[in-house]
Amino acid sequence: MLKKALILSTGLFAASVSAQADLFKPEDAVKYRQSLYQVMAAQAGVIGGMAKGEIDFDAAALHQRAINLSNAAGLLGDTYFPETRDVKESNLLPKAWDDMEGMQAKGKDFGDALQNLVKVSAEEGFDQAQARKAAGAMFKTCKGCHDGYRKD
Repeated sequence: MLKKALILSTGLFAASVSAQADLFKPEDAVKYRQSLYQVMAAQAGVIGGMAKGEIDFDAAALHQRAINLSNAAGLLGDTYFPETRDVKESNLLPKAWDDMEGMQAKGKDFGDALQNLVKVSAEEGFDQAQARKAAGAMFKTCKGCHDGYRKD
């Protein structure tokens, strides 16, 4: 079921990108994208804190944060369309537009790692060691995009 949902959402993302310019002004799309990333960062901060032991570990709470992160990430596709390339407030480097295939591949890696975190965090007996491993794998994929496609 989860696999079908991922395949469907990937197809919908590809089909929806061209229509997004009609729905959002480029400047509004960038603001929306940045807001989504703020939500994602807040959720990821709690996940990371629990995985590292900086926040009391709660498997159910971590699982909910992973779901929240996944839900927010699923909305990003609406915000990436060519008209946003030249928006001054964007943190996206020109390289991202020049290497959209590479950026999308990194996004897929992130999505796969995030879905793994959602899946394993739902399993009975999920513990901090498993959280550290699954969250660490996800955070590595975040770094892949930040290092290559995002302004500091």
